[in-house]
Amino acid sequence: MEGELIKKQVEEELERERMRDAERLKRAAKTREEFKKANEDLLKIQAEIALKEKEEERRIEEHAAKQEALAHLKKTKEEERFRQKQAVR
Repeated sequence: MEGELIKKQVEEELERERMRDAERLKRAAKTREEFKKANEDLLKIQAEIALKEKEEERRIEEHAAKQEALAHLKKTKEEERFRQKQAVR
């Protein structure tokens, strides 16, 4: 009788230990999945930022090219006016 009681207590303790282990494994798996998703989200955000930076750089270069073209046009017009004034004299 006492042997059976001890055996039952041991079995119950083993079952509780198995349940704790299963719960630990479940939490660890959940944590891994959360980290995996967080990493995927981070990579996606980094890719979006890189794309936005590239687009901004393109716009800046485009603006600089327009400014350069306008400066060249202005200089050309000034030279043309200067030649016209010289021709009139």
